[in-house]
Amino acid sequence: MQNEKILQDENQKVQFDFSNSLNVFEPHELANMYSEYLSDVDFVVEGNERLFCVEYKNANIEGAENPQALTDKLNTEAFWKKIAKKFYGTMFLVWACNQNPQDKPVQYILLIETNPCIDAVIKKRFMLKMQSRLPFKYKENEQIKRHVIDYDFLIMDINEWNEKFPAYPVEQIKNKVEQL
Repeated sequence: MQNEKILQDENQKVQFDFSNSLNVFEPHELANMYSEYLSDVDFVVEGNERLFCVEYKNANIEGAENPQALTDKLNTEAFWKKIAKKFYGTMFLVWACNQNPQDKPVQYILLIETNPCIDAVIKKRFMLKMQSRLPFKYKENEQIKRHVIDYDFLIMDINEWNEKFPAYPVEQIKNKVEQL
């Protein structure tokens, strides 16, 4: 029987082991019902202390047709608007599906693999760019009664993820031929 908390990316090149989580929610099918209006992140992971909304992007997959394309997109406003839209749409679905019944603090994370890798200075610039697009102002607004976003927006690669969140390891899936 397959563990419902061990998931793969859409290209089946990366495995996400959320076995230690309380719950994993994949809102993709629900968002697709109204794709003109809703976007979603890849995974919503309920940990003991917080809810992680994780979007995964990879331009380092073997055989990628245009690995530079993602790196080029990172410098466009359209890309960052789309990423922000994914977090807003996801929170709508989290609330609609009661996926955060204990109203845990929320963190948005962009897990990204590019070639060449994004250095710390560029990551900081992108994180600051997202600060203005995400609903951080709601934290101080007394009309907002539920957690929307509580932690800094993070951009990290797989190695950084595994260091910061070792309870939820992410790894490349080895080619079956290599394993023999």
